[in-house]
Amino acid sequence: MFRRKLRSWLPDPDSIRAHKWLQWCAPVLAHPRLWHLHRRGVALGIAIGLVTGMIPGPVQMLFAALIAIPLRANIPAAMFATLYTNPFTFVPLYVLAYNIGRLVTGDNAPLAMPKDLEWSWSSVVHYIPELMRWVASLGDTLLIGLAIQLTLSAILGYVVTMVVWRVAVTVAWRRRSSVRAERAAAGR
Repeated sequence: MFRRKLRSWLPDPDSIRAHKWLQWCAPVLAHPRLWHLHRRGVALGIAIGLVTGMIPGPVQMLFAALIAIPLRANIPAAMFATLYTNPFTFVPLYVLAYNIGRLVTGDNAPLAMPKDLEWSWSSVVHYIPELMRWVASLGDTLLIGLAIQLTLSAILGYVVTMVVWRVAVTVAWRRRSSVRAERAAAGR
């Protein structure tokens, strides 16, 4: 039942392949495992989306789809999972990664927030380059922390998706089994 609802919300794969901007890659997008709502494919798509969601810039969904294609993961799940990062969660997630990197490397330098990073609509042109300079200044400590954070989030996302899917299927089977038993008892 949940899969039917989810399928009705998602666009039809044929309509995506027929889109005028995506017709050139229609043969690549034709593989059914890229669109099928299967437990392993969706879990792998979630893991891919959690990793590519931390890519700075507006290319997260594109990279999620490009990585999902050769791995035969569910493309909509991979693209949806990238949405956990946004302008409000991006900096705290990078601060968390930096602190994880500090724990691993033993670096005792405190995190210095950028001085010129103030959000306003008039300074949005300067906000992104300043944010990228700040991220680059954090160096190896951030890279190590990001690698650990992304690995753990991908594994956790994969395992949680597999467990939740299994629990949902088990509950549905038990519900159907009890309904069948009630019908059989009423039919005697």
